[in-house]
Amino acid sequence: MDFLRRIDAIYEVERAKYPESDDSFGCFIDIEPINQETTHSFIIKKREKSMLLIVDGNQRVHMSDLQIINCIRHMRPSDRNWFLQQFIKLYDGESRKILFKINGDVVEGCGIELFPQKKEINIFSDTTITYNDFIFLLNFIFSKDQCWEELAALPDFRKRTIIKYITLIDYYGNRNSKSRKYLKALGYPVNSKFPIDNNQTRELFKEIKGFDISLYR
Repeated sequence: MDFLRRIDAIYEVERAKYPESDDSFGCFIDIEPINQETTHSFIIKKREKSMLLIVDGNQRVHMSDLQIINCIRHMRPSDRNWFLQQFIKLYDGESRKILFKINGDVVEGCGIELFPQKKEINIFSDTTITYNDFIFLLNFIFSKDQCWEELAALPDFRKRTIIKYITLIDYYGNRNSKSRKYLKALGYPVNSKFPIDNNQTRELFKEIKGFDISLYR
């Protein structure tokens, strides 16, 4: 059973306990990485969609695509470019097998490699996490996109997020003209000083047609 079906099955069991609940019903589901060490724990918040939360004391922190992009673009250049290279490999189908437990059941996903050094990053909520905790969050997103691509038969669905991360991090972090050209052709507001996260931007990346990954290799 793929992990999205497992999450849906748990959600339906929990929702059945409250027969008067509507579509706003939500539940929390335990998740634990198997093949990597973490300094924080994580939990899935499931409503219509599934999102991964970082548990930091009494906080449960969710990171949007914009917050992820900003974290990476503000890294030192060598680290930022390491992440970009990992996204390029993932786009090309080179992924690492990810194993984790959801409510005790072992499920499989895919994602990028672990970072080769011990480093930490401070995210927007004043929470400090390791790079590899951050990578577990990324790999949850990539695994979820892969499942959606297979379940809904949506060609290249998983690549939308990867293309968004590559082009926006490369443009706003490295000020690279090739990414500016691509984003402008897509209709993205490239004159903005900062990455923009709104409904229009999300819709633009849903309509991606054509992407030359060879320009980034």
